[in-house]
Amino acid sequence: MNGVIDLHVDSIIIQRLFGYDITTRHRAGVAGQPLFWHADIPRMFDAGYGGAFMGIHYYPWESERGWQEMRRQIGYLDEVAATDERVRRARSVDDFEGATREGKLALMPGVEGAHMLNGRIERVEELAELGVGYLTLTHFSANAAATPSIGRGANEQERLTAFGRELIRQLNLRGIAVDLAHVNTPGVLDACRVSDAPVLCTHTGVKGVYDNPRNITDAEIDAIADTGGVIGIILAPVFLGGSLRADTELVLDHYEYVIDRVGVEHVAIGSDYDGWIPTIPSDHRDCRGIQNVIDGLAARGLDDEQLHQIVRGNVLRVMRQVEARATIPSGGQPTAVKQPVEG
Repeated sequence: MNGVIDLHVDSIIIQRLFGYDITTRHRAGVAGQPLFWHADIPRMFDAGYGGAFMGIHYYPWESERGWQEMRRQIGYLDEVAATDERVRRARSVDDFEGATREGKLALMPGVEGAHMLNGRIERVEELAELGVGYLTLTHFSANAAATPSIGRGANEQERLTAFGRELIRQLNLRGIAVDLAHVNTPGVLDACRVSDAPVLCTHTGVKGVYDNPRNITDAEIDAIADTGGVIGIILAPVFLGGSLRADTELVLDHYEYVIDRVGVEHVAIGSDYDGWIPTIPSDHRDCRGIQNVIDGLAARGLDDEQLHQIVRGNVLRVMRQVEARATIPSGGQPTAVKQPVEG
């Protein structure tokens, strides 16, 4: 199946660290290829991709360097789109759909961690101007907005801060999706109550299949679905089943769990390719393994319409709804909020 939209591909961080060229075809890795070397533009075309959200990263603590590095990584993506005729820089759902009509690959940045804002709520405006698709509230470290489920400061007691709640409101106003991957359970539940738009959990597993801190509970699944949101299933056996080696069948178990609980309209592709995950499924060598997931879902009884929802339709629906909720045009002024210390 073609037209796949992946909620989380991390190849840009590999470019920043090692000079990895995402425009060039690289060799496939070994079965279960660890850490990175999973994706580039030519292989994404081979895999049937129509688009992806490219993760933007910095070390998970708050600093001005994080904001500047975020801008550099988005600048790299802009440069790729400006110089590679195979790529369309996506800033809206229309760009994803236009890229498909043109036979191009739509790429949109997703900023992984509110720590990169360094506590400055007014930076949401610039995220919108930069064409950011989503902001993950935390990434392996507690910050001014939220607490992670795993990493520095992780716990299952702290809720969203007042800054975090206002951040969600400003993201809603600017048409930027809220991403709840990495967030602890109280934070996820808070975010779902606060958000006026559907939320994402871009790359995760579910505790109903395997109880790992990185995975989400039934209550979180229900809350995300109640917003109209979408859950992307990560391709990391260590989180999905506790082992470094497992094949696509384990991934399918997580998909099936979400589908059985809240419906096919709330699940999507969220690979985390190139995301430094210890291994990918043992029958994958690179991003072309995503077709094993699609074929496996078909073998478990999903029809073409349901598969289309999972690989593409659900993401576009959520992003269009997020865009429709935006009420502040680019250049408008968000509400100023002091950085709080309360939980």
